[in-house]
Amino acid sequence: MTRLLIGLKHGLFGYDSETGGAPVSLFPGIQPLSVAVDPGQPARLYCATYDRGLWRSEDFGRTWVPVGTPQDYFGPPAPGSIEPRATTYVSVCSIPEADGRHAVWVGTEPSRLYCSTDHGQTFTCVSPLELPSRAQWSFPPRPATHHVQRIAQGANGWLHVAIEAGAMLRSCDGGRTFHDRLPDSPIDAHVLLTHPKAPGRLYAALGDALFTAGRSFAESFDDGDSWSYSGQGLESMPYLYGLAINPEDPDDIRVAASRNPQAAHAGGGSSIWRREAQRWVEDGDGFAREQSLVPVLAADPADQGSWFALSDQGLFAKKRGATAWARLAAPDDWRGMHPTTLTVLQHQTKGQLKQP
Repeated sequence: MTRLLIGLKHGLFGYDSETGGAPVSLFPGIQPLSVAVDPGQPARLYCATYDRGLWRSEDFGRTWVPVGTPQDYFGPPAPGSIEPRATTYVSVCSIPEADGRHAVWVGTEPSRLYCSTDHGQTFTCVSPLELPSRAQWSFPPRPATHHVQRIAQGANGWLHVAIEAGAMLRSCDGGRTFHDRLPDSPIDAHVLLTHPKAPGRLYAALGDALFTAGRSFAESFDDGDSWSYSGQGLESMPYLYGLAINPEDPDDIRVAASRNPQAAHAGGGSSIWRREAQRWVEDGDGFAREQSLVPVLAADPADQGSWFALSDQGLFAKKRGATAWARLAAPDDWRGMHPTTLTVLQHQTKGQLKQP
């Protein structure tokens, strides 16, 4: 059974794409910003939340416990904790440590990078990311601060970190030291991905086109030494905030785009695009283009060439070979709720989802 974990502004939901039905509320009252799966134990999930710390589930997301930030009201902060309450991204390394466990990486607001090698029981601040360009980092809704927007891990073990907004950073030594942004690297990356079948390749969905025309999408083929930019076809919607790649084809790409940040995050008016050669072509038939906030995208690992899209207008799917998107679910209370994360669990889960 293919299960989706759906993050919206007001909670985390589960949806079984094969059985259908209504999405089930799994964790109400939080703002989930990122969900990651432990490759060594698929039932173990991590959820980064805004202002509520990091959480872990051992049962595919049915129940959650806080980790990384001690919850003892009477005691002082304990060693091994994540100090900021705003955890903005979580990633689990695909390559296991010597003991078989997979390292958990967490980014925060303000921008810091933490790591755990004991399933999230304790964390070390690997880097405070105190780099020269930090003085210019600023997140527009809260201009006095900034945060780790994405963490991407290369096949060579390098770490790539996107700061919103202000920098693309990388570490060649497991996070002990970081190289500051390069002169022509992306400034405002909203999604940063690598691909297992394309070593050294980086993909980024950007807001940079608001400052420099044509810089909607960025790509590097040399682990960030150099970048190429594209925006042909996206002139009407140059602001990207969603990105997904076919797991079997590193050139099969979908992006989510809006006219500007206001349309993306408040007013509505967004669509989905695919790349054909060097041009972007709209691929939004059946999607709620006129009303939707900018969607979050995911590829379906169980059906290569199929896709999912999540917005405040519902959960959508486009099957391989289909000409249009189909709406799978659209609860009324999702309207106006900003989508934050969409995770497809790549395994067979047992039993239907039920209210916790």
